[in-house]
Amino acid sequence: MEILLDTANLEDIRKYNDIYDITGVTSNPTILSREKAEFFPLLLEIRSIIGDKQLHVQVTGSTCEEMVKEAEAITDKLGKNTYIKVPVNEEGIKTMKTLKSQGYKITGTAIYMPQQAMLAASVGADYVAPYFNRMNNMNVDSKKALEEIAWLYEHYHKDTKILAASFKNTHQIMDALLTGAHAVTASPKLYTQMVESPIIDSAIEGFGADWKAVYKDKRIYEI
Repeated sequence: MEILLDTANLEDIRKYNDIYDITGVTSNPTILSREKAEFFPLLLEIRSIIGDKQLHVQVTGSTCEEMVKEAEAITDKLGKNTYIKVPVNEEGIKTMKTLKSQGYKITGTAIYMPQQAMLAASVGADYVAPYFNRMNNMNVDSKKALEEIAWLYEHYHKDTKILAASFKNTHQIMDALLTGAHAVTASPKLYTQMVESPIIDSAIEGFGADWKAVYKDKRIYEI
């Protein structure tokens, strides 16, 4: 199981990289534009924070030629452990095939249907990123779609990993992992929501009160 941060916010990346054992960071043009920062300086700062961990960066070109050139520029600046995110349409499949032949690491993105994931795997994509919540918004059963992708990869012995994305709540993240995703990428606030709730806080406060009733304000290392 792999956990990635779906953000380009430097403060969040520093904080959550320190707390969690993240596999890396994912981005897309929308996420990067929210930071209103220069493209490569921002990504270089992210790279400096996460070190050699995965960094997924999406191309913006519409042709194979454009996307290949962008991939070259991205890896020249950010290093070889940068995954090139390519939308899975026909031109994207051509691009992924070309880039894989040149040794690039690839993430097929904008996945809404299992057949896209199948075709991305057929040209050697390292990851595919199905859009879990967006599938639901389009009346696509996202859990069933992930199950089908997972079955296809297992049945045909594909090494491509499912990197589920596009979540609105923690329940969706768990659904994705339980239905076949190898990895998830989500906004930092969703990871916080997984471990912070009134119920958890109440339990922790109860332990603290019971401890103080006997040991007062002493810490374990002081006893």
